[in-house]
Amino acid sequence: MKARIESGKIIKYSQIPNTIVSNGKTYVNAKRLASDELEELGFFDVIVPEYDPITEVIHNLHFDNAHPSPTPEDEDATREVFTYDKKTKVISETVAELKISQIKALKKVAYDKLSLTDWYAIRKAENGTDIPASVVTERDGIRNSVATKESEINALTTKASILKYDINF
Repeated sequence: MKARIESGKIIKYSQIPNTIVSNGKTYVNAKRLASDELEELGFFDVIVPEYDPITEVIHNLHFDNAHPSPTPEDEDATREVFTYDKKTKVISETVAELKISQIKALKKVAYDKLSLTDWYAIRKAENGTDIPASVVTERDGIRNSVATKESEINALTTKASILKYDINF
């Protein structure tokens, strides 16, 4: 992705336009221009920093004329790019509220898994037909996993750890 400043605003481009007008000159087949030629027209790479989307957000796309860009020849090399700042997300829910939400999501996963074999339990209740042992074992495993994971969630103490907890099994 590239970006450039146009009329005082940063405009991002997923693709370079085919025709670019700059300083009264028209560039046709502009998407085929070399990187240095595009930079002369103000098009620079957009760098998205590594961030944890669960606990951080990126914001404030801005031009950086000295972005670190080490090379084997020069560890202190820099280049001009557009880049974002990152900051910690503000999580308005309390730890307790996040736990409730995660446990609810966990139980939804279990519900979906159990619903695939619910017909065995219904058949047993309605007709007395035995549930196959493998199905009983599978359903017990699902319920045991939920109990274990619910305990693990309740033992967590930080918002980040709760948000990052994998409820899948």
